[in-house]
Amino acid sequence: MPLPTDANVEFLVCDAVRQRDGGMLDIAGCYPTREVKVDPAARLPATVNLTFVFILKDGDGIFRPVLRIIDPLAKELHRFEMPELTKKAGTGHIMMLPVGQIPIAHSGNYLVSIEIDGQRYERTVRIFQ
Repeated sequence: MPLPTDANVEFLVCDAVRQRDGGMLDIAGCYPTREVKVDPAARLPATVNLTFVFILKDGDGIFRPVLRIIDPLAKELHRFEMPELTKKAGTGHIMMLPVGQIPIAHSGNYLVSIEIDGQRYERTVRIFQ
């Protein structure tokens, strides 16, 4: 069962996503540069609601991913063990992960990762005021 390769894992940050028939995605509020600006008038700590989309383009097997969000000071803010998924060779697999009330106490680079069988797929999101 080969794991996905890091180069073949796409990542999107947006407000909301839903999957349509035929595999198409309806994406609302996409952050194309992976930068999320918190309202400058908001007092930190504040919370944000985001949806993270991981697209696995390769790999084959039955996996049980774990989602993690780590703040700029290396504090784990969120950890979620996802349901088991079956990834078939030659097909893509989309994981849409809405996370509400992410506590933002510091501006900076937040690490969003999924871990599959010990392999981490890490992506950075800059959240700032």
